[in-house]
Amino acid sequence: MNENHDAFDNYVLKFDMNERMIAYKYNHSYRVVHQAEEICRSLELDTYERDIASLIALLHDIARFRQWTDYKTFNDHESFDHGDEGVKILFDEGEIKNYQVSKEEHEVIKKAIKNHNKLKLDTTNMNEREKMHSMIIRDADKIDIIYSFSTNRLLELDEDEEEISEKIKEDFFNHLDVLKTDIKNKNDKIIMLIALVFDLNYDYSKERILNEKYLNNMYNHLKHKKIFKPYIDEAIRYLKGEK
Repeated sequence: MNENHDAFDNYVLKFDMNERMIAYKYNHSYRVVHQAEEICRSLELDTYERDIASLIALLHDIARFRQWTDYKTFNDHESFDHGDEGVKILFDEGEIKNYQVSKEEHEVIKKAIKNHNKLKLDTTNMNEREKMHSMIIRDADKIDIIYSFSTNRLLELDEDEEEISEKIKEDFFNHLDVLKTDIKNKNDKIIMLIALVFDLNYDYSKERILNEKYLNNMYNHLKHKKIFKPYIDEAIRYLKGEK
């Protein structure tokens, strides 16, 4: 699938690779490709399905480059929904024609990219294969987001001395998604990040985060450890399948 990598690189090179966040999203895309392929291997999927999952992973954040260039943010609420915009770039503007994939696969790619960033995966109008590819990209993306915040070489954790908001605390310990609309301070945002583990679909994803000690490494970078320790501990218990 090197032709698809070349097509993606040609698209990204239209943007300023000297911009740190443009370069970050470029590298993030390829790391997510790797994680998607590893999930496929864990599921014992054939080469064809791995290639589709790989292409979805390569393209899942294609709208991020335009988003940062135009708005200097990755906050969808301050710009546009990057899953929806990715579908627009690929299928309405025709970028997908530059990639080696049959038209029969457009629908599964479209649904997976549109849904990769949504709070919950809506499977109402999905068949089992579309659901599987949507779950693969959601997991692969979350693995790399958590990894990226586990090392200051990629993304830094922005914290303060505020206690975690009560609604955020309640939802987290009930293993629920943390809503952006409930966030009151910088520390709440970090809890939202840790809570990504509650939406993982596959054993590989949980094991990867555990075995590579991403949450432990994240904790080591935090200054106000007393605030975050109960949340890191609970997330690790969840990943281990402990009550």
